[in-house]
Amino acid sequence: GPENKAIAWQPNLKSAHTVAREKNQPMMLVFGAEYCGFCKKLERTTLENAQLAKYINNTFVCVHIDVEEQEKVAQILEVKSLPCTIILSPDADLLGRFEGYMQPSPMYQKLVAANKLHLDAQVTAGVTR
Repeated sequence: GPENKAIAWQPNLKSAHTVAREKNQPMMLVFGAEYCGFCKKLERTTLENAQLAKYINNTFVCVHIDVEEQEKVAQILEVKSLPCTIILSPDADLLGRFEGYMQPSPMYQKLVAANKLHLDAQVTAGVTR
């Protein structure tokens, strides 16, 4: 898995889903592979950014998925290119998908947009916090 300790990674997708439902937070799935240089760059630079990591830890339940170890998950979520970050609601609805390496600022903007979809859905469903 990723070496970075900035993000509080869940051990697997199952536990991430459980925590997401408990906390009512969306899941952030980061797909990578050992052979993928830009995946490692994303993990070592962007995801190591202190401000971004803090936002991610406060907002999302995170899990890193190695596509070689978990081909099935990658297939189900139609991961075609790496790195790929997928945001799912606690009910596993797709809130966002972004492919490729990203700097902290654009990644933050995309994560905020995905989380807004989650929050808007809460309001629509009549869920009061």
